[in-house]
Amino acid sequence: MNIRQFLVPAGKPLSGLAVGLSIFLTFLYLINGLLFPINEHLLLKPESLFKLDLNRISLYPLAHLSFLHLFFNVISIFSMIAMFEESHGTLYTGVILNLLAVFTAIPYCLIGSILFPNVEIGGASGWFFSFLGYFAVKESRLRNSLAIAGNFSFPTLYLPVALLFVTALLAPGSSLPGHALGLLVGYFMGFKESWVAKITPPSAVLKKIETWVDPLINLIPFGIKYYREVEVDRAAEYNPIYLRPESSLPLHNDEVPQSQVPFQGNGRVLGS
Repeated sequence: MNIRQFLVPAGKPLSGLAVGLSIFLTFLYLINGLLFPINEHLLLKPESLFKLDLNRISLYPLAHLSFLHLFFNVISIFSMIAMFEESHGTLYTGVILNLLAVFTAIPYCLIGSILFPNVEIGGASGWFFSFLGYFAVKESRLRNSLAIAGNFSFPTLYLPVALLFVTALLAPGSSLPGHALGLLVGYFMGFKESWVAKITPPSAVLKKIETWVDPLINLIPFGIKYYREVEVDRAAEYNPIYLRPESSLPLHNDEVPQSQVPFQGNGRVLGS
């Protein structure tokens, strides 16, 4: 796998929100460890919903408990956010991140108040599973299953579910309920993206906000791309990320003389 291509899809500039969020998460982790225990005010508790603690309900993905926790979350969400940001806009993606956090937190608090009232969670891995579910829905419409090895294939739509349980096995201290709820929210966004769009600010409002903060946007360093609202078309046809649509595959295998066989370059590699 080409690591650069995975982190920077199609060799495009680094996306503004993906870079900025990675830096901000690292900054908060250092603040929590060196100066002030900020995690005490961010970690989500089941009681947070009933106390209307909005900071915990929306900001818990910013809290990380260890360097490895931070490292793996930043690595896992970077490309997901970058790909979504490119097609949806930087500011809109920021709104979506907040909505994903909130709509994952609400059922977690409801269920947790009964089953695990004293368990608190934090970290951006919920975002990872939400985007994993979202992209799985989009990719599954182009190819129902993915060849894993030899003749073995796996339904594209359920690959995130498999990864969910693999993560639970490899990291038993992680929150399986939190990850599962994040995944379900991502699936919902993939299937009903038009519904999700109805609870986001209108495009005109986002454009107005970007006009106000344009001097700050212009300060973003060269090589980092801020995707403005005027540059994106969220109604455009979905462009596959890793999987080529089945329509691009040959329908039959006609024999062609060796001299007439065109050169075939390397295809895309599926990443996780």
